[in-house]
Amino acid sequence: MSTLNHQTLQQVARLLDDADATLIGAGAGLSAAAGINYLDREKFAQVYPGWVKKGFRTQYDLMGYSAWTQREQWGYYKVHLEYVYFSQKENPLYRALYERVKDKAHFVMTSNVDGLFYKSGFDRHQVYTPQGDYGKIQCTVPCSQEVWDIKPFLDKMDAHFDPIAQVLTSDEAVPQCPHCGEDMFIHARIDGSFIDTVHEEERQRLIEWLNANMDKKVVVLDLGSGFNTPTVIRKPMEQITASFPDTTLVRVNLDHANVPPSLGDKAIALQGDIRAFVEGVSLPMSAA
Repeated sequence: MSTLNHQTLQQVARLLDDADATLIGAGAGLSAAAGINYLDREKFAQVYPGWVKKGFRTQYDLMGYSAWTQREQWGYYKVHLEYVYFSQKENPLYRALYERVKDKAHFVMTSNVDGLFYKSGFDRHQVYTPQGDYGKIQCTVPCSQEVWDIKPFLDKMDAHFDPIAQVLTSDEAVPQCPHCGEDMFIHARIDGSFIDTVHEEERQRLIEWLNANMDKKVVVLDLGSGFNTPTVIRKPMEQITASFPDTTLVRVNLDHANVPPSLGDKAIALQGDIRAFVEGVSLPMSAA
């Protein structure tokens, strides 16, 4: 395992320059490096004061939380979505990554649901988001394979939102499925109710891209994928690297940069900040 230094940054920069294509596998660590950190206590206190009073300290504390009412849940998620999704426009880190890979074939597979890739220059048709999209909402049954834009549902909450407690004040504002009237939730994979079918075209486009580039020189950038859901990004990036003949995996991670020994010299493990990595490989070779 290496640290981010002049030599390693130059090595990766050369790989990117020489490659025919780049596959980006992105996990939560990339968005954290871009400023959306679910463990940031200071930001949580700023954005969610009502929930600090309830004893919570980070956004991560509320991931998978179930001991709340629908009014409480949607009051929290109204604030959460307005912060992590609707208030986030083009992000400088994501944009710098796009500028680095845009001139060659590239594709993105990400567990992040914040939309920062397509907000920062990446073509939606070159992004696969198997964990969902914060811009959508679905039935929790689900009674159909349909998803809806979530913004109208959030707008309906405005008249029934307590900005101090950050909860809804009426059941009337709680989203209900337009088809069956059952509860709804953000289109994000939390259990077996998640609707996969709306991402099937994205998955097929990734498969077609991989087939088209299988025999070419490919760099796989694994940025910020950890072990919460390793089968989504981390393991697939390793499997692709192992099966493609001329592919190098570059894994950048603050805490989990290790790579399988079986990949040998086909993998580079870099422990360090993703922002520093992207900035470093984007500089001219003499300055990296």
